[in-house]
Amino acid sequence: MNLRKSISLDEEYLKKIEPLVQKHNGNLSAVIREIIDLADYAYKDPDSVKRLISGMRNKQSLTSSTLAWALKDLAGRRPDREFVNNIIGKDIYSITYLEKRLNELLGEVYWDSSVKITSDDDRAPQNASFIITGKNQDMNRFIGAFIAVFVSEKYDFGISNTRSENNFFEMHMVRGSREWALKSTNDQFGYMEPAFSEFYKRPDFWNMVLSLYSKMNYDIVVIPKQFFEEILGGKSSHKITTVIEKFYGCPINQIPVEDLLKRIKDVYLCTGLIENADIDKESLILYHSFTEPESIKKLALMFVELLRLSGHAYSSVTSRNLIVLNPIPGTAKILVKMIDTMRNSELQFEKYHADILKMLDMLKNMPSNEEIIRSMGWKFGIMIIENYQKYKKVSTWDEETFIAYMKETSSILKMDSTWEIISKNAIYGRIRSFPWVENDTRINNLNRTFIKGMFQGWVSHAFGEETEVVLTMPAKDSGNDFSEIYIDLRLS
Repeated sequence: MNLRKSISLDEEYLKKIEPLVQKHNGNLSAVIREIIDLADYAYKDPDSVKRLISGMRNKQSLTSSTLAWALKDLAGRRPDREFVNNIIGKDIYSITYLEKRLNELLGEVYWDSSVKITSDDDRAPQNASFIITGKNQDMNRFIGAFIAVFVSEKYDFGISNTRSENNFFEMHMVRGSREWALKSTNDQFGYMEPAFSEFYKRPDFWNMVLSLYSKMNYDIVVIPKQFFEEILGGKSSHKITTVIEKFYGCPINQIPVEDLLKRIKDVYLCTGLIENADIDKESLILYHSFTEPESIKKLALMFVELLRLSGHAYSSVTSRNLIVLNPIPGTAKILVKMIDTMRNSELQFEKYHADILKMLDMLKNMPSNEEIIRSMGWKFGIMIIENYQKYKKVSTWDEETFIAYMKETSSILKMDSTWEIISKNAIYGRIRSFPWVENDTRINNLNRTFIKGMFQGWVSHAFGEETEVVLTMPAKDSGNDFSEIYIDLRLS
């Protein structure tokens, strides 16, 4: 048999082999060799080749259905870089060639998808747009992730925005720093990577946790063990900062207040401590589902303490479902710092009178914000009674212990007062003179508010937030020269 080596092909057949011609850069001999190789496999097992091609093209086949199912569950998973680079290759020299290569790959697997790329420069682009067209949204998005992984490393391209419709996925990318480019790709396509990584490390643990959350309808609070230990020990809640510091990888006092408020909202919403949060300029409004008034107060104080440890002075206002945290003025910040300094020092009780006079003098320069001033008095009162408790080694508080404290403190603060137990769980005090009351009405009101806060701090520290305090102070020109305080302990 004589072998003819010249080949005659009309336009119809040339169109059929066009993808292979492009793949081999117009080298028809290379195209023919690949066709011969494919024909060799087909002749050896023709049925398997037919089934493979049919399976890829048929949407209801095991091959295509399995692929669609797998891609649907890959949302948030970024393709491995080495895997992507090995498939696309290292010989990509232009955007045009990248588009050609990607379409060749898609043609090889019969995904019924195509890629169109436009850019400002073919060889040294600063930006590019990618449109992936296909009938399956999950497949389009996976191809987008596949491309993003490659070009983020090849061109330092990061994702500026994306858009998805039923039959296409559009992605715009621009050149930036390598770090930003890789991060933007991870944020867009690899946001579930850390979760899956942890899940595969301890699947039994996470299956149990997820089941527990589901059965509890997510009504669970997550806190660090050190923080929980502080709560059990009745200590200051310094460890409330642990979650934010661990999550963001820096000390809390290095986070600007505008970022800190956003992070408090995001982190503590997920831990279950709050239900929701709003940010109004520098104020933080926390929504909660707690019902015990004392618990709500303590939760508010925890967040005030968190903000204090970050270097920001805040006051809190609580209600049935809200905690409002407001920044306090500059003068109040100085007062807070003074109180904290006193709390941490071995201050002699005899000096408290001079300190309270100094604070009341500073209040004259503060706006008339009753809640903030009451909070300052409360903090000052807590500081005094905590130091007294430490100095006198008081282990528990009862009516008699508290009356002894009030008598000694009244003497130090130069208040002429008498104290007595008038009935079960009720204490009565009569204060015949306040050395801090002045004729100026505005200053007088500031001082009264501060003093009321101080008394409330004493009582709440000794007997808890449920205790009711009624303090009456003589109005100007009332004819009374004494004040009265009633303390309902509500003890069981």
